[in-house]
Amino acid sequence: MNIEEFNNAIKNKIFSKYELREDIDNYGNSSVWIILSNKKDIEAVANAVKAYKGRCIVATAYKNDDDTHTVVYHFDIAGLIVNVQIQTDDKSIISITPILPSANWAEREAREMYGIEPIGHPNKDRLFLDHSITKGVLNEYISLSKIQMGVSETDILWDNVNKGIEQ
Repeated sequence: MNIEEFNNAIKNKIFSKYELREDIDNYGNSSVWIILSNKKDIEAVANAVKAYKGRCIVATAYKNDDDTHTVVYHFDIAGLIVNVQIQTDDKSIISITPILPSANWAEREAREMYGIEPIGHPNKDRLFLDHSITKGVLNEYISLSKIQMGVSETDILWDNVNKGIEQ
């Protein structure tokens, strides 16, 4: 399996434009990044992953500054890592769990933590949170990546840090 082969498998099945690029790490390991312009095209990608006997490793979800969400599915196809990014502005995605059961927990986590609904997902059960905690609870907090970069919606965090230093 290589990038050109995978691209050939999806290019006639995806209806919208997409960006495909290869990343090679310091050890020579190759990975693929695909950015879909239409979130519905994730089904075509999932079908291609299934055809090559691949699996969903995990999905990464996060809230953007404009209140949209990004979901990145991370797939493994015989050692080739394929990362597929989609955007949602209505907090919904098409579930790929019926195609790739390995996406089950990742999609349920996106639902529970960020309120992103995987339409057509076969399991409505929660994974982690007590039912008294609102779905999408992580949308209410500053992400660790923003904190690590020193960026937040307010200066409350850094004001409190600086108070501790000044005393």
